[in-house]
Amino acid sequence: MAARPPDNEARSMPQDSGTQVNIFGQVFHIKGGNDTEQTRQLAELVDQKMNFIASQVRVPDNYRVAVLTALHLADEYTNLKQENERLKAEVSVKAGRINSLLDQAESDSGEGASLFQAAD
Repeated sequence: MAARPPDNEARSMPQDSGTQVNIFGQVFHIKGGNDTEQTRQLAELVDQKMNFIASQVRVPDNYRVAVLTALHLADEYTNLKQENERLKAEVSVKAGRINSLLDQAESDSGEGASLFQAAD
């Protein structure tokens, strides 16, 4: 998604050619993407993060607030990505254990095929 501060021409553009959002007191016209609601939600998230960071850390300009916000969001993303990988590995281990238990039950009963047929 490309974002740019609006000029007079961008303000008069029809709504269906992009999404107009407000981030940290600036209006941006976002072109691209198919989901206007998601674009608005993402812009709201960025706006909230920037306002939170600006209230916590006194910095002299909006550029620095934007950089600190980008770092904060990148940190959140990285933590969530690592947690996702950990959970995928945990699911894989548990699925392997379930398969092992099913194989063991099948060999112990000697009637593995009929055990699964009864479920059908």
